Amino acid sequence: MRKIRTKIQILATLMVAFTVTLTVAPVFVWALRDSDARIEKSLTVRRGVFDELMRARAQQMQQTVRLASQDPAFAAAVGNADLDALPALLAERGEAATGDLALLLDLDGKVLAASEPLDPPRLTLPGIVSRAGELGLSRSPLTANGQTFEMVTVPVRAPLPVGWLAVGYVIDEELAQTIQSLTGLYTTVYRTDGSADAILGSTLDAETLGPLMQGLRSGRFVDNDILKLDLPNSHLMAVQRNFLPQSSAVTIMLKESVRDIAAPYRQLRLHAVAVAALAAMLALLGAAFLARRIGEPMYELVSAARRIREGDYSTPVTVTSEDELAELAVSFNAMQEGIADREERITYQAQYDELTGLPNRFLGLERLAAAIDSAAQTNESVSVLMIDLNSLTDIGSSLGQEIGDALLGQAAERLRASLDSRFVLARLEVDAFLAVLPGVDHSGAVVYAEELRRLLSAGLAVRDLNVSLDASVGISCFPDHGDNEEKLLLRATVAKNDAKDAQTNIGVYEDGREDLHVRHVAILGDLARAVREDELKVFMQPKVNLADGRICGAEALVRWDHPTLGFLPPNEFIPLAEQSGNISIISRWALTAAIRECRLWQEDGLELNVSVNLSGRDLQNTDLPCAVSELLRDHDLDARKLVLEITEQALVRDIDDARRVLECLRDLGAKIAIDDFGTGYSSLVQIKNLPVDEVKIDRAFVTDLPGNRADVAIVRAAIELAHSLGLDVLAEGVESRATMRWLAAHGCERAQGFLIARPMPAEQFPDWLAEYNEQLEARVESGHAEVDHGFAAGAGRRLRTAG
Repeated sequence: MRKIRTKIQILATLMVAFTVTLTVAPVFVWALRDSDARIEKSLTVRRGVFDELMRARAQQMQQTVRLASQDPAFAAAVGNADLDALPALLAERGEAATGDLALLLDLDGKVLAASEPLDPPRLTLPGIVSRAGELGLSRSPLTANGQTFEMVTVPVRAPLPVGWLAVGYVIDEELAQTIQSLTGLYTTVYRTDGSADAILGSTLDAETLGPLMQGLRSGRFVDNDILKLDLPNSHLMAVQRNFLPQSSAVTIMLKESVRDIAAPYRQLRLHAVAVAALAAMLALLGAAFLARRIGEPMYELVSAARRIREGDYSTPVTVTSEDELAELAVSFNAMQEGIADREERITYQAQYDELTGLPNRFLGLERLAAAIDSAAQTNESVSVLMIDLNSLTDIGSSLGQEIGDALLGQAAERLRASLDSRFVLARLEVDAFLAVLPGVDHSGAVVYAEELRRLLSAGLAVRDLNVSLDASVGISCFPDHGDNEEKLLLRATVAKNDAKDAQTNIGVYEDGREDLHVRHVAILGDLARAVREDELKVFMQPKVNLADGRICGAEALVRWDHPTLGFLPPNEFIPLAEQSGNISIISRWALTAAIRECRLWQEDGLELNVSVNLSGRDLQNTDLPCAVSELLRDHDLDARKLVLEITEQALVRDIDDARRVLECLRDLGAKIAIDDFGTGYSSLVQIKNLPVDEVKIDRAFVTDLPGNRADVAIVRAAIELAHSLGLDVLAEGVESRATMRWLAAHGCERAQGFLIARPMPAEQFPDWLAEYNEQLEARVESGHAEVDHGFAAGAGRRLRTAG
């Protein structure tokens, strides 16, 4: 549980850090912004003070120099060009004007005299004279004798202008100190010569002054011409002003220290940090306490979960607190008890059948495997019985699921009571049981199987009903038929299926029968692929009109060209498809193929109908009429060209549902025919209530006509009864001329069979029909007005031989 404690502490730390940041950060940001604002405001105010001081200073210097130039003696010396006396007079005028250098210039700017020698010597100063001439006086910079002077120039009059007096005031550190004393700001005055800057005077120390000039060009303006300088040892905010009007040669920079202004805020920041640190410490201590408080009960819960995972449901969780974790512990204990109960039920349900209480397939096979292992050590036999209740599904459908379940429960109880306690009885599927008989060989197993069938057929009483159940039993034995449970079960199932097909009720596995079962499984597994990949083929068997010998249609029959098993006849895969419930996909494919072929016949001028067989499952599909209608519409085929054939067996399943589906198909215009008539369980009473157009008499009653007197009586009666109901009759299985003549003589409308033609690929049918019609027309043209009902047989046989 250290992880959850650590997570709680980390979460608390992050929350505290987030909260402290949200609290302290605004204080820091406000302090920084307020200090910057104060500095900007201070610089703005002091900049104005500086501008006023410089304006007053300039006026005072100009007035002083103007008074000095108006001295009569000086003006007379200038007017007389007394060069010897001028230096002394200039020095005197300079002192009178409180200047540091005095120059006398003629009207063109030529230096006539100086209060001290100039270094380097200067002959003319045209710039000073030019500016003074424009304004009547000027203030200009002058670099001489290693110093920079502020030169104030005024005219000398006697009374007209005879020259110019220029008095210079040195720009140095003393001036910077004076300005700082007046403005309260650090002051630096520097001169710009091209790209280089020279310090003329500054109140900053040398350690700060050097980086200042280097960072001057990289500084940034924040607002109102205020420059921010971030130096290595200090942070300054400054304003720059031109020292002289209309000249950027000399610049004065006034600076305020950010650190000095921000000093009052430093204590506030420290106080905020101290409060935040204290809050964080208290929060962390609280988090540690909370993590421990939560962690210990959580550890108990985790330990309990591990015990449950290992299958221990007996140890309850104990938590001493009285908070939500205690409630969670109570719920956890209840959950633990619930899991134990559910696991017990799940284990039972995973191994036993809920309806019968018998072991299910999983447990039954497990016990069969155990019986095999035990028998292998003692050299004994083990018999396996697969018991299938044949009629249980139909009984449940007709009497209701509740009665069906009650019958199944009674059947299971009777089977269990009849078997020795050392035997195993399990329910495998809906109506299939497994009996494992250790120490019993196959002959003894047959005796047990007969007794089980007798008990089930004796009748079971459910709600005043006495129901007898029929069972099919398949038997396999260890070691004769297999050495593992899967193989023995499979072979018992094969034996059961063989017994059911042969109607012997009890069957013992015979070697080689498994191969047929595997073949059937493979066929069922490949059926969907066969439809999808067009492995199915449609064959056509012609139908002849006995009145005129002409072909009136053909029955579409499905064949399967299997890629590995070869050409499969319909009697091999159609019953399997019926049993597995996959017959509908074959029926849909056959309908599509037959309607497509019939449409091709129409395009070739052949007005024939086509017959398609439907299964009993198809008649339970209420969507079948819509599907047929859609196919007819897609192929633009008249529904009257389609004949749908159904067997009597298909009608027995649910005649009411079948009637509704057939009525819808009949409403579309399709014709309905009863196939294999006479072999099922229906009667003409049932048929008369169905929308039927034709009956097809099964080949079993037709093949031996007219030699078999019983068949003659049956077929004659069937034809007469069908005609009395307004139905046409078609005889299938016609294989002789005598049969065909007899059928025509007794009113049968149509015939079908090998005598006329065997089923042929659909693509060959048009050629066969063309040759058949050609021979028929030749016979008519030769003068045979009456139809010889042996002709069709002969023509069909000749065509088959030619083909």
